[in-house]
Amino acid sequence: MSRSSTKRRQRIAGRREGWLQRVWRFWINDIRSRRSCLGRTLSIAAGVIVIVVVVVLVVAFLSARSDLFFPPETAPSRPPHGASAPAPVAPPPSPTSLALPEGLERAIVINVADGDTIEVSLSGVTERVRLIGVDTPETSHPSRPVECFGREAAAFTRAMLDGQTVLLEADPSQDNRDRFNRLLRFVWLPDGRLANYEIIAQGYGFEYTFRTPYRYQAQFKAAERAARETRAGLWAPETCNGERVPAGDASPVIRPSPAPSPVTTSPAPPSTPLLVATPLPPSFDGCRTEPNAALAPNRPVAIVSIDKRAEVVTLRNVSSEPVSLDGWTLCSLRGAQIHQGIGGVLAPGETRSFPRGGSRDIWSDNASDPGALYDAEGRLVAYWNDQ
Repeated sequence: MSRSSTKRRQRIAGRREGWLQRVWRFWINDIRSRRSCLGRTLSIAAGVIVIVVVVVLVVAFLSARSDLFFPPETAPSRPPHGASAPAPVAPPPSPTSLALPEGLERAIVINVADGDTIEVSLSGVTERVRLIGVDTPETSHPSRPVECFGREAAAFTRAMLDGQTVLLEADPSQDNRDRFNRLLRFVWLPDGRLANYEIIAQGYGFEYTFRTPYRYQAQFKAAERAARETRAGLWAPETCNGERVPAGDASPVIRPSPAPSPVTTSPAPPSTPLLVATPLPPSFDGCRTEPNAALAPNRPVAIVSIDKRAEVVTLRNVSSEPVSLDGWTLCSLRGAQIHQGIGGVLAPGETRSFPRGGSRDIWSDNASDPGALYDAEGRLVAYWNDQ
């Protein structure tokens, strides 16, 4: 056999040989060519390292391009025979006008204090957070009883947020913290729902504006109107009918009227039945203190709101009978001052605002200033805690 034919066969064999075989042979020959044990060890180690790096790169490539091997959407697996798969319940989304902002602080909810206050772990620090724009019935206030639908509101917030990773949004129009050192925040869920809004929309809380309008005020007010119109949650007649009354005592209680008070200036006509407050012992002491704050019946008249900046108080008759306010007193307890101008008859269910009488400021804009409403006998009817 000629030398040229031998070389030709070697070239053909080399073409048939794969690149892996050539690399392998090169590595083995390199190991054999080493005369010292150290040289052979280094050659073996270098080859092993190259093999490991190649394997890692291949695995990473396959993981990143898994869509090459698996379809992007796979049909859900069928449950075992005889087993019923629970139908997924889609959470009600926040309106499209409430878009989840970017760059928010991430925190983990570790406790739900009540319907509008939570505790979170934020950068390893435990912080108490008050939800902006929403107020739920009380469950844990030190001086107020548990209010109607308060436990339900706390349970709703707990089911929605407890243990969740949430995103916290501050509002430049509001303070960073309130007077209790709680952070004031909007609380977003990663799925795009705004917890503050959901509480109101589902009927577990009221829209609440403290001094200045906040970012989503219009949407929150619309959510409350919709919940009230559909009688959701606390707006249902069989629950609270939108009234903040002590839990377990949500229905109006009509009690006999006492003897007319000598300080009553303009009594209602004899044909008009009047309802008076639950008879607590008289406690009016010139608006200096109120020892019965936690026992306030908030009926038959409740304090709906006190706009301290505008010096306007809003009252509502929560009973089914007319109520005469003549001779009644509304106190600013911080300044020990009387809000003049309270009087007249409130029809059943009527809500009325009473601007202050005179030009002197009554309510403190920069500090807590609770309000107390007394009947003509000096007995506490309603108490408004300035949070």
